[in-house]
This record gives sequence, C-alpha cells and structure tokens, in this order.
Amino acid sequence: MRHKKSLELFDYWISKCAGRAAPSRTDIEPADIRGLLPHVFICDLAGKDSLSFRLAGTAVCALYAKELKATPFAALWLTDGVRNAGRTGAAVATGATPSVLSLDGLSQGGHVVHAEMLLLPITGPTGEHDRLIGLVSVFEPPYWIGHDPLAGFSTTGIRFLDQTREPLFLGNRPEIKLPPAQGSGFRAAHAENRRRVAHLIVLEGGRRD
Repeated sequence: MRHKKSLELFDYWISKCAGRAAPSRTDIEPADIRGLLPHVFICDLAGKDSLSFRLAGTAVCALYAKELKATPFAALWLTDGVRNAGRTGAAVATGATPSVLSLDGLSQGGHVVHAEMLLLPITGPTGEHDRLIGLVSVFEPPYWIGHDPLAGFSTTGIRFLDQTREPLFLGNRPEIKLPPAQGSGFRAAHAENRRRVAHLIVLEGGRRD
C-alpha cells in the first residue's frame, strides 16, 4: 500500500471493524471520510464473480468520463483482465479479505497512468459479506484525466492484507506480480507512440497542438 489515501481509508475501515471481519455498511459515515469521497466507490455482489457499482465518487467517474453507477466492476479493466478482476472483487466481498491492487491504466488516446486500488469488504443489511468499499488513487495525476477516458486498467500486482497487523507493517506481505496485459492493450498503444531516431527511441508526448 503506497498511497496515503489508501492508508487513510484502511485505518478508518479497521477502526469500524471492532473485532469483526468486516464492518457493516451502516458503520461507514460519509462525513468521516469526506476528503476521500471523490475517490471512493461501493459495489454490490450481483452474482457469482459479479459486482456492480452502487455508487462511485466523482474522481473515479472522471477517469472514464462517465457515470459508473450500475456498471459491472470488472468493466473497468481491459478485456484481458476482466475475468481476474471479477474474481478478485468477489473474493474480497465474500471472503472478507482486504486487498490492494497495483494498476496501469490505458487511455483511449494511448496515454498510461499508474494507480492503486484498495478493496475492503463490508456487510449489507442481511449481515452477509456481499459488498465492498473501494478507493482508487492515481499517482501523479496527468493533465488529460477527464478529457481522455480510460479504455481500461491492467492489474500489475495484488497484495492481500492482514487486518490484524498495523499498516506500518503491511509491506511485510509481498505483492504478487502479474504479467502485463496481452493483445490489443498496452503493447499496441506503446508501439504506436514510439519511433526510433538514430540510436534513440522517441516516445511521443501527450501534447498535440
């Protein structure tokens, strides 16, 4: 867990667990995390390995330049990562196992952004583990967010968290590295945005006047 927003939400979630595997949705007071709300989302379990957005903050929606309510959770990923993303989200919700994902986001215009996603289980009115609260943090947010929508995320690493440990020691649990997205995703975008000049490889910048 590298982003301070992730640590802040994790600390708050731990404080609401009160010895349980996960807090109830009603334990989460939006006013307590008002500074994080633009980056926060809540998903409900709609079926096996299937989560849908109940709500998503403005900063999360801005990444895709659209409202995400009722959108499948896995639809935020490139085609190659949809299946694993669905399984990971469902495992967090039903297994009450928090996790943090390292992500690369590919925009429709070929830009790449690095991000982190924290996934934390919460329970619904029935007491079942059937939903999660999450947070997306972008490292060094680029100027084009909100103008060039993401085509999707690619997961580059997963770390499952032990809520019995203090956040300071969460780095002791190693991240599981994942292979990069295949096919028409990042490779194609990178190939389009580079050219060779003498012994140098020139990467095209984002500004086009």
